[in-house]
Amino acid sequence: MLFAHALVVSILCFAIFTGCQREETEVLPARAPDQSIPDQSNPEQSTSLEKQSNAGGRSNDGTAATGEPGGVSGPSNHKQPARAVGRGQRSADQLREAALQALGNGQDDLAFECVRQAIRIEPENPQIVFLFAMVLGDRHRYAEAIQLLQELSAREPTTRLPALGQTAEWMVESGRYDEAELQFRSVLTEVPDALMVHHRLGQLLLQTGRRTEAAVHFDFLSQFGDLDHEELRSLLIRTQAFPGDDGVTRFDPLNNLAMCRQELADGKTAQVVEVFVAAGDANSDAEQALLARLLAEQHEFEDVRKWIENLEMAKAGADGWFAKGCLALNDSELKVAVACFCQTLLLDQTDVDAYRMLSRTLELTGERTIAEALVARAGLVEETRRLGVELVGDRAKDLELIQQLAQALMKLNRPMEALGWQTIGLVHAVEAAVITDTQAQATFETIGRQREQLVKSERHRVNPEFVLCGLGAEVLAPITKKSTE
Repeated sequence: MLFAHALVVSILCFAIFTGCQREETEVLPARAPDQSIPDQSNPEQSTSLEKQSNAGGRSNDGTAATGEPGGVSGPSNHKQPARAVGRGQRSADQLREAALQALGNGQDDLAFECVRQAIRIEPENPQIVFLFAMVLGDRHRYAEAIQLLQELSAREPTTRLPALGQTAEWMVESGRYDEAELQFRSVLTEVPDALMVHHRLGQLLLQTGRRTEAAVHFDFLSQFGDLDHEELRSLLIRTQAFPGDDGVTRFDPLNNLAMCRQELADGKTAQVVEVFVAAGDANSDAEQALLARLLAEQHEFEDVRKWIENLEMAKAGADGWFAKGCLALNDSELKVAVACFCQTLLLDQTDVDAYRMLSRTLELTGERTIAEALVARAGLVEETRRLGVELVGDRAKDLELIQQLAQALMKLNRPMEALGWQTIGLVHAVEAAVITDTQAQATFETIGRQREQLVKSERHRVNPEFVLCGLGAEVLAPITKKSTE
């Protein structure tokens, strides 16, 4: 609960700092395509904010409870004069400050009462409208809160980015994951370095089973040393989940794909296959790709062929390419198999099975030296995953495990992850009184310099040839030619 209120306050502060109230002479920035909910014909539209401010209660499903209005329309575009404040009454700004403080302290009802009074005095004040939406969101009235901010951003373009970010949060809370993703991406289009948005989009993708896509955002954040324990840990296994993670981390599955990945990690393969097969054409591209992979692992190649034929490989991800590689190997198309397994690894360099299948295929082509190197690489990657399994619960702060993991990641040419774990180990070492604050600060600064040097020299980027143990881009030709035909 405290985290939720801290998030509310931080986002509201962001809105304020971006300058919610612009001057009349300010040049308006270009706006993205309108995403607001279309206004409905409503003769009482101009007084809807006041009607909301007279309603109390909360609802868990995003709709108003009994006695609350069922929908929201923002104030009309006709400027309404601020109401006069009588002697002894608090001003709108005072009420806004009181509401903001109450919201941060978890005093929801007091916050609602204060902002309700403020909106009556200044119904067109962007900061007050933004705060009113925040209070509605805190009361789980997400649909109304979202519409308020959409309408506010249409009138006040300077509120658009914070409104996009906050409405995305509410869309996640109310299960509108696809819409939330679009909102987050809209913010990143205009502010590519918005670290908090990279965090939230990465977390959303992770929790909806799109783990390799989430890793792209976490890899970006690793350049700044801006990943926490659980985000870093997710990079150790980028396609599937860790066994036993459901309920252990804050990244609980939000949809069917994510839940199926977790069940696979927990050894429930047969149940997952049954679910996907029963869904048929209703499966998403990612679910079809995962089903094809599972069938390939069970050597059900005729079924694999059926699912692969209907799959757009541009959306297949690591699972789809792995399945296609297994099918090609079964059909003795060795060059195609090599290309597919290489593509799998370029999408997910933590895929131990892909390393082993690529090694097996190269053995058949007589390239034993690289095949042996791939087996060794698979073993090292598997070691990092084993350490990741252990770094939870009571052992999450185990300094020896963290040190072993950082060393293994350095060997795998993944220095940004390694430095991230070193930083986390540093924090735990201070907590355990193993080192002093002064020693920790000096080491932290050294890590920061190393990270900066890696980024400047671009050595933080993935080296495809290293990932593929010396294989060059030419090995991808069999699949790149087909994609251009």
